[in-house]
Amino acid sequence: MVSMTKETMVQYLKDYAYIQNFVIKNRKNSIYEEFIKYMILSGRNEDATRDYYDKMQRVYANYIYLKYFSFLEDFLLNKDDYLSNNDLNGLENNCTFFTNPKGITNKRIVQLIRDAFNHNDDQDFEKFKMSVNGRYFQIEFKDIRTNKEIEKNIPVKPFIMKFNVEYLINVYNVITNKRQNLLFVSFDIPEDFNVYSDDLDSELDKIIIVHYYFKNKLPKEVIDKFNDFSKTKGYTNEELLERSKQMHEYAKSLGDCVEYRLTHEQKNKIKSLITRYKKYYPDLLKQDINTVMFYFLYKEIPIPALKNRLIDNQIILLSYYMDWNLSLEEILNRVVRIVNEEEIPEYYDEIDRTIHEGINSKNKVFQMRLFKDMLDGEFIQVFPLVMYIDAVITHCCIDEEICIDNVTYSKRKIRNCLVHGRWYISANNEIVMFDADPRNVNDYKLEYIGKISVDSFVDWANNYMKSYGKENKKNKM
Repeated sequence: MVSMTKETMVQYLKDYAYIQNFVIKNRKNSIYEEFIKYMILSGRNEDATRDYYDKMQRVYANYIYLKYFSFLEDFLLNKDDYLSNNDLNGLENNCTFFTNPKGITNKRIVQLIRDAFNHNDDQDFEKFKMSVNGRYFQIEFKDIRTNKEIEKNIPVKPFIMKFNVEYLINVYNVITNKRQNLLFVSFDIPEDFNVYSDDLDSELDKIIIVHYYFKNKLPKEVIDKFNDFSKTKGYTNEELLERSKQMHEYAKSLGDCVEYRLTHEQKNKIKSLITRYKKYYPDLLKQDINTVMFYFLYKEIPIPALKNRLIDNQIILLSYYMDWNLSLEEILNRVVRIVNEEEIPEYYDEIDRTIHEGINSKNKVFQMRLFKDMLDGEFIQVFPLVMYIDAVITHCCIDEEICIDNVTYSKRKIRNCLVHGRWYISANNEIVMFDADPRNVNDYKLEYIGKISVDSFVDWANNYMKSYGKENKKNKM
């Protein structure tokens, strides 16, 4: 497979994030206008083409699909075992094995895809590659023997596999459907919670993070029952409250319940969100305070599987709305039409109508979460910047330590934080970072790493990639 360089992949991710910054600052201009403007100001007129735009979108989509997959594999297989190999039959189809060691299981294939993507910082050997057109992935290992196999002198087992994003999505869907455990995090917000209080700290101290831990594999009927609880379309608020109580009671009968409180940093961020909504979106606070607070709270919990809520809507934005003829204002208007149950405009084409009807078929909670994300600069711009930083750390940086704003950090711990999604964005636009034991039972026993300004982290990434590019050119001479 002819592959793009790591440097090229990272450049596409950087471009996407930077263009989102242009788009959010000029909401009425088309994405096309802002893309062209960015390329001209960057001195890259040759890249101001539809082909480059499409490839950039494809690379960003690929990257977040791989993140989506990684966070799920993290939960099910990284240090726990919540999948049965017999349920994964067929994963060996619709992909290409250039070497296929005898006896490799489908479960092992799932693990190798994740490991190649998340452990790709070796300068001399690339475990993960993306094709030049961004349509295929290749993973490669020199040797996938276990320690026991090495001790038994089993011959070296190289492994090379090629697949496309459709295959990756299929693997994700299969392991989602066959999973034998689930994440259940909720929030206990008391009835007397007052978002308009002059002492929001005291009000936020009342909120309890409720985390249920199911330590053993759950049978299919239990997973199905939780899925049924999650089907909420058409229910009144009273019915939703009753359904929630039933779900909690059921969860208590199956596992341990652990309660946590918000940290000072988390409270500060949520206070900033409440202040913003009071100023710009007061009606949203009045409509259903619990739904809005749940949205705020989920953003601040550094558990990897919860990041998939963000990625869900990133994928919707990319797949349905990032047509370069649209502006951010028009994109938001299209989501508002769905939320407000408005008629489909006559100027919509067949694809526009299909998108409208598809999201309209989802429940109101889903629609409102999408709407709030579209209002959020953190979602539109900061999340792509974190993906850019993530790629530099995970795929390019070989330093043991990195220094940002005169503070030295362990690169390994920052890599762990980003790879496992153990971060959130503070009220001051900092990446608040944690490390933790990969086992799910310890997922909230967090080790604080530090917090780095997003702007400073991006500056570091830009400077690192400049030196990375120079070093690569020197090596090729």
